[in-house]
Amino acid sequence: MKSWRFWLLTLGFDAWWTLAVWGRDRFIVFLLISSFLMLAFTPSPRRLWVAVACTLGIMLDSLWCIFGLFEFTGSQAVPPWMMALWLGFSAWWLWLLGVIRIAWYWLIPLGAVSGPLAYFFGMQLGAMQLLAAPVYVWLALAAGWAVFLPLVSLPVLLRNARRT
Repeated sequence: MKSWRFWLLTLGFDAWWTLAVWGRDRFIVFLLISSFLMLAFTPSPRRLWVAVACTLGIMLDSLWCIFGLFEFTGSQAVPPWMMALWLGFSAWWLWLLGVIRIAWYWLIPLGAVSGPLAYFFGMQLGAMQLLAAPVYVWLALAAGWAVFLPLVSLPVLLRNARRT
């Protein structure tokens, strides 16, 4: 893949993420259409795993809400804009893993840091509020993402390993 395409897609996803978190329900139609387009442009062998990763992410957010760690602004459960964000993230992340080469064990610290950081930025943009003590929320998010990211990455990592 050409370097410019990689950066264009990565920066494009970052802009899309920011729009999703900042705009939330105001842009729900755009978010739903664009996230399903991301799924549609995902190679067919990977689509099922994108759907699985998206579902697991929504379940993880649901558990954190049920346990009273945080809540999404204006919602008792995981809102539709966040579900669209999970679908878009899952498609983008599994695409990225097909492009870059990273050892599975690096996904543990990457998840432990980047996952909570995304929620922190989301909180700064008004998308969520903490309900529990911050230290518990950030530790739970770090632990959850340290497991989640390697788990959902496994099929692509195994496929990449078979190619080499």
